[in-house]
This record gives sequence, structure tokens and C-alpha cells, in this order.
Amino acid sequence: MTPQQEAAAELFDNRMQEATGYTLEQYERVRAVGPTSLAHVQLYGRLVDESGAVEAIEKWAAEDRKSNAGRKPHIPFRALLILHLMHTDAGSNRYHDVAKTLFARLTPETFTYLGITVTDGTQQEWYIRYWRSLNRLLALTSPWDVPRNTFLSAEAYRRALDTYNQERRDRMDELMNRLLHASVRRLPAAIRETYRGNIALDATLIPITGRPNPRVTNLDRERFNLDAMSGPYTRDGNHQGKGKRKDEAGWEAETVVTVPNAPGQSDSFPVLTTGITLHVPGKIKHAPLIVVKFHAQLFDERGYLMVDRAYNGLKPHRFQNPTRMMGFRNLYNFKYQKKATSGKQGAIEDAILVDGCLYVKWMPEALINASIDFKARRIDEDTYNARLAARTPYRLKEHGRPDHEGRQRFTYPDVSKLMCLDPATGKPVKPRLTSGSITLHPDSRESMTIIKNLQAHEFRSKKWTEWYHLRSHVEGNNRYVKDDAHANLGAADKRRPRGYAFQALAVGAAVAVSNMRRIVTFLTDAAKQVLTTKQLRARRRRDEHGNRLEHPSTATQLQM
Repeated sequence: MTPQQEAAAELFDNRMQEATGYTLEQYERVRAVGPTSLAHVQLYGRLVDESGAVEAIEKWAAEDRKSNAGRKPHIPFRALLILHLMHTDAGSNRYHDVAKTLFARLTPETFTYLGITVTDGTQQEWYIRYWRSLNRLLALTSPWDVPRNTFLSAEAYRRALDTYNQERRDRMDELMNRLLHASVRRLPAAIRETYRGNIALDATLIPITGRPNPRVTNLDRERFNLDAMSGPYTRDGNHQGKGKRKDEAGWEAETVVTVPNAPGQSDSFPVLTTGITLHVPGKIKHAPLIVVKFHAQLFDERGYLMVDRAYNGLKPHRFQNPTRMMGFRNLYNFKYQKKATSGKQGAIEDAILVDGCLYVKWMPEALINASIDFKARRIDEDTYNARLAARTPYRLKEHGRPDHEGRQRFTYPDVSKLMCLDPATGKPVKPRLTSGSITLHPDSRESMTIIKNLQAHEFRSKKWTEWYHLRSHVEGNNRYVKDDAHANLGAADKRRPRGYAFQALAVGAAVAVSNMRRIVTFLTDAAKQVLTTKQLRARRRRDEHGNRLEHPSTATQLQM
């Protein structure tokens, strides 16, 4: 290898060591060898230990424990999480698969590492032991007390709704995010330091087996799915189905992901899931802010936040204003009805909001209504783009980002240099501004109306288009996690156990292992710019006979 390749190879080895504890060749071998290897089990055990999830679960169990009586679990919480991650990564996480591992694939060393003291039993006995132990964990994190082996009548469904426990739902959110945060923290420090704070947000269907239920708000209908609290999903509109045959049964996972540092720089930062929660399809009232807050636990950097049209439809105190106060610069898309009569989205002092940006209120009506005229096909696309560009001189200039109370200052353009029209008559006027600037503060209805759709760049401008298109990374990441070549979350048959808690745990585990894969892929792709595939996998140290040597830290770990 050339000196440049030698340096790249050494950097790649060091970064793989930092992320996984192994060189690429050893990492692939350890993942592939299976649970008969202690190193294989430790690969997932270290992730669980780093997450702090076990300590949190044990705390919850102590809080809910009424006495020390009762059957003692055969499989401790730590072992459950390790087994869950390990089998999720292997693509075989059914109870039967885990029972087979416990029955025939573990060694005395791996049993000891997992903390499982009873090591004998038939495969059926291990199935029952795993089922009981896992359900002990799920009971701590299930928001509803609801049977999962019978179809609920309308009356039983109403009773189940009354058992809702927000604390247990918060526990599952914490558990999922502890696991995926542990995977994100494996990102090498040198790469972590390059992050600019850009994120994208979206929800994706997590399908389950069986017929879809009626809407969750329909209290007079029996449930058609054994997962009684799941909802119907439709690909149309806001995704809230009605329980029709063509709808799909399932949950939605709300996800936030890191995106590249700038448009056109896809290799500048890996796409990793940094926040997640599970909810009924279409019910996004609280979930978006929840996942952004989980992201903020990992990263202090604040950049752009890209979302689709569903999210600026939320009430601003639930999403738009809190994320602005956190320091994000939001980017939105808009949907206009064909019958809309005005492009104004709000007004405050001498300014109006149009397509998410503040302009002086004397801007010509043709420019104000450009988007609705284009939607109604009253103008062609060239005319539309020309009118969008003509708005720029009328735009107010933002100064800095909102402070911790949500206040942000904007200055008006020099209206004496603009063609200004009276909003009432449409006749030319020479307006006088009441002030040279405006400070937007979320303390009034008119301000919150502005904040609801306020965004960082002019709609469909070059900057808006370049940055907003980075939102596709969250959709790509959701497809990645659901693809059968990766975590296979899209296969409902792989997740037959019913209930919110199991589905959420399955999603959390899948996202955690997917993050690890994406980190390794990112490091590998970066190294491939200099090294060949063979050079990536080669052990670069040889003994006096020419035999390749293990990387020192890898050899130490494999001897453990």
C-alpha cells in the first residue's frame, strides 16, 4: 500500500475499534459466529451495559413490586435485552428462536456472562421461561392493562382505555431511547465533532398481523385485532384509518434522524436515528416533540429541522414554538385548498406571513396569492416561480435565533424602494412603518399564528429546496429499518407477540442495531475512497513468517 493508503488503513482500524471494539474483519466474524461464541454475546452485552437500561428497569421493578413473594425469573433483565438485540440483529427474534438459543446454542461461559444460573431444560421449558421473563419486563412498560389473547367487546375496550398509565408509557420511551442512544454514542469522537445539528422527522407504519381495529375513538365497536389498542392505518391523508378492510393494522413509529451537514454532502455525517416513540397511526399530537427532546439529550448542536406538511398543522405550542426555543430553524411544506382565497397565513403589526415567511403587508396581492393561484391552475409554473422570486425584496430580515423564551427580532426592508399597494384598495401607497423592527414573542394569539408556519427560508427558493430535500433521509432510514435485508421491521410475521410494549421494544432494538450497521457502513464507505475492499478487511500486522496478526486490542477481547 502507498503511504496514503497506510494512513487511511490505520485511521479506519482505529475508528472501527472505537465504534465496535474490533477491526472490520473481526467485527464481521464475531457477528456471524453466533451465540456459541462469548465474544458474540459480549458484542450486544456491552451495548446494553452502556445504555443504562438495566438499571432503569430494575428501578421500575422495585417501584412496582408489592412484595418479594412469587416466582423468581429464570432470565434476568440484562440477559433479556442482550438476547433481544442479538436475535434482532440476526433477523430471528421470535420466541421459538430465542428458546432454541437458550436450549442448544449457549455455552457455560455465555450463560455465566448473561447471569443465567439454571442452564438445563428442554426447548419448551426454555420457551416458557423466556415468555414469563419477558412479560415481566413488558408489564413494567405497558400503558394499558389489557388482555392479549381475546377480542375485546366495546365495553371491555372502554374499560381498558380507563387503565391508561402515562408513567409506564414514559418508561418504554426511555427504554427504547436508552438502547438507541447507546448505539449513537459509538460514533467515533472525531466524526461526532463534525455534526452541524440538522435533523429530519417523520412517522412510519409498524404493521402487525391481523385485521385492523376500528378507530381508537370509536368506543361503540368491538375490536377486531388481538392487539386491542392498535389502530387502523391508511396511506391517505393523515393516515388515520377507519378500520376498513383495505386499512392496515399496526402502530406508527415517530422517528428523528441526523442528516448530512449540508446539501450535496451526503458523506459529511451518517444518518442515525436519535429519537423514537410509538403511537397510534395518525395521532401525532405529542410524539414529534417527544422525539426531538430525546435527540436533544444526545446533541447540543442546533441546525435545520425538516418535516412534512403534517407537522406545521399541529398547534404551535405543541411543536413549532418549543422546537424554535430549542434553537432549531424549521423548514415546512404547505398544502393549499383549491378554494382558498388568500395566501396570508397570519399578520402582526406591519407584517404578514405568506408561505412561512414574514413580508411587509403592502406586498402586491398577486405575490401574496402566488401559491394558491398556482394550486388552482390560474398561473403556470414559470409565472409562479417568477412571483415567488419577486417577493424577496419585501421580506423581513431575521436577526439571530429565538432566545430561550422564544423571542426573535426581525427588521423591515426599506419600503420607500418598493412598489407598495394598499391591502384594502389595491392602489399604490407610500406607507410609513410604525417601527423599523418587530420582535416576535410567543405571548399572544397573533404571534403564535405566525410561529405555527414560520420557517427559515423562502418557500421553494433555492436554499429552501436544497435543504428541504434532505428530509428524504428520514424516509430512507425508515425504509432501511423495515427492509428485509436489514432489521426487517416491515415484516409483521416476525413480530407476532401482541401489545404496545412488545412492539415498542422490537422497534427500539431494531433501530439500535440499525444504527450500529449504519455507523460501520459510514466508516467503510469513507475508507473506500482510498482503500480497496480487500485492504479494508486485511489484518495489516504480520509475524516473522509473514502470517497476519490480530489487532492487539481485538486479540485481547477475543481471549476474554
